[in-house]
Amino acid sequence: MTDPVEVELKLEYDPAHRERLLASRLFGIAGRRHRRLVATYFDTPDQRLARAGYTLRIRRADEERIQTVKAAGSRTAGLFVRGEWEQPITGDWPILNDATGPLRQFVDARDLKRIGSLFVTEIDRIDGMIEQPGATMIEYAIDKGRVHTDDHSSDISEIEFELKQGNPQALFDLARELQEEVPLRLGVQTKSDRGYRLVDGRLGTPGKADPILLDSTGTVAEAFATIVDSCLRHYRINEAILIDCGAVEAVHQARVALRRLRTALFLFAPLLTGDKQGALFNAELRWLAGELGAIRDIDVLLPQLDGAAQTALGAVRDSKFAHMRNLLESSRVRLLPIEIAEWISLGEWQGEAGDQAIRDEPIRKFAGERLDRLRKRIKREGHQLSTLDDEHRHRLRKDAKKLRYAAEFFVTLYPGRKARRRLDRFLERLEALQDRLGELNDIAAAPDLLRRLGLDVDLPPRRRKSSARLLDKAEDCFEALIDSKRFWRG
Repeated sequence: MTDPVEVELKLEYDPAHRERLLASRLFGIAGRRHRRLVATYFDTPDQRLARAGYTLRIRRADEERIQTVKAAGSRTAGLFVRGEWEQPITGDWPILNDATGPLRQFVDARDLKRIGSLFVTEIDRIDGMIEQPGATMIEYAIDKGRVHTDDHSSDISEIEFELKQGNPQALFDLARELQEEVPLRLGVQTKSDRGYRLVDGRLGTPGKADPILLDSTGTVAEAFATIVDSCLRHYRINEAILIDCGAVEAVHQARVALRRLRTALFLFAPLLTGDKQGALFNAELRWLAGELGAIRDIDVLLPQLDGAAQTALGAVRDSKFAHMRNLLESSRVRLLPIEIAEWISLGEWQGEAGDQAIRDEPIRKFAGERLDRLRKRIKREGHQLSTLDDEHRHRLRKDAKKLRYAAEFFVTLYPGRKARRRLDRFLERLEALQDRLGELNDIAAAPDLLRRLGLDVDLPPRRRKSSARLLDKAEDCFEALIDSKRFWRG
C-alpha cells in the first residue's frame, strides 16, 4: 500500500494584507471555513524524532483531536512532498499504533515515556477548496497566528496550497496569479521547522546554511534539486531578517546564499545545457548579489574607521540599505525565489531540454568529476600566486569559494573516517587561503571603494611589507591546499 503524501506550496504574506487576501476572487466564499487550530508538537529532550526525520503533533479544533505524524520526505525548492499519517484520538497525549506509520520503527515504549511537549502553534485558519479546469483540486489555508514555547514566541502569516488532484504546476500558476493582487514570498519553513528553530534559539537570527544530506546512491537531478532547495532556504531565512532590521550578518548570509546558489548552477551546468532559464536566473542572482555586495563592502570597511570617517561611511551605508530594502520589496525580487522553485520542480531541464543520461547519472561519480575539474582550475590560476595582480588574485579567490561551497554540498557523499579526516584538512587549508586572499582584496579594494563613494577618508596606514607578508602566507596556503589529499578520492 502506498503511503499517504501531501504536495504543498507555502507562501508568506504581510499580516497587514490579510483582508486583501480574504477578498481575493481566487478563493471564493462557498465552502469556506474559519477554524481555530491549536497544535502541540512532541519530541524527546534530545529531539530523537526530528533527527530521525519525523514530526509528531496533536492538533485540537473544538472538541476534535487529530494526531499527525509527518516524515521529512523530499523538499524540492519550495514544494514540500511528505508522508503523512493522521488518526483521531481522544486524549492530549501521543499514542503509538499501526496508524502512526513508520514512526514505530524509531520510537518504542521507553522513548514514548521520554516524549514531551516542545512547542505549540496557535493558528486562526480560513480554508477551502479551489476547483480548476482539468479536474485540478487545490486546498488552500490562509493562516495567521504564532508558534511559542514557555518563554518565546514568533508570529506566523502564511498561505498553504495543497494539491489534492492534478499537476503541481497548478500550485505555481495559482501563486503567480495571487501575487498580482497581494505581495507574497516563498515560504521555506514548515510550522514544525519554525518551532524547532525557536526551541534551539535560531528563529529570527541570521545563520549559515543547514547541512545538506545527499543520498550517495541518488542521481544528479535529485542532488541538484536538494542543493538548490538548501540555497533558497538559506537565502529566504536571512532575507526576512534583512528586511526587518538590515543586520550586518543577515546581509552577509543572504549574499553567501546567493553565491552558493550560483555555484550550484555552475557545478551542474552540464545538466542544464538545453535549458535557457538557468542562464537567466544566474544573471538575476548575480545582479542581486551585487546589490548586497555593495553594502557588504561597506560593512567590512566600517570597523576599520573611527570618528567622522566612520560616521560619513555609516550614512552612505544607511542610504544604500534604504535602496536595498526597496529592491527587496519589489516584485522582481519577491518573485525570484518562487520562479526558481518552480523551475527546479517543473523546469525544462527535467524534460527534453535536459540530458537524460546526466540526469540519471550517479551523483557521486558526477561530484568527483566536478570537484576534480574545479581543483585543477584553481591549481592553474594560483601558479606563482605572489606575482599575480589584484584582478587575477580576486578571480582565484572566487573560485576558491566555489570549491569550498562544492565541498560542503557533496560532503555526505563520502562517509568514513578517512574521508572525514581528509575533508577537515582540505577545508582548513582552503579557508586559510580564502582568509589571506580576502585580506589582500580588502587592502586593494578599500581606496577604490571610497573613491567611488565620493568620500575623502584617510585609511589606517598599511605598510607595503604587510601586503608582502600576506602574499607569502597566501602562497604557503595555496601550496598546502594543492598538496592536500582529495577527500573525494579513495
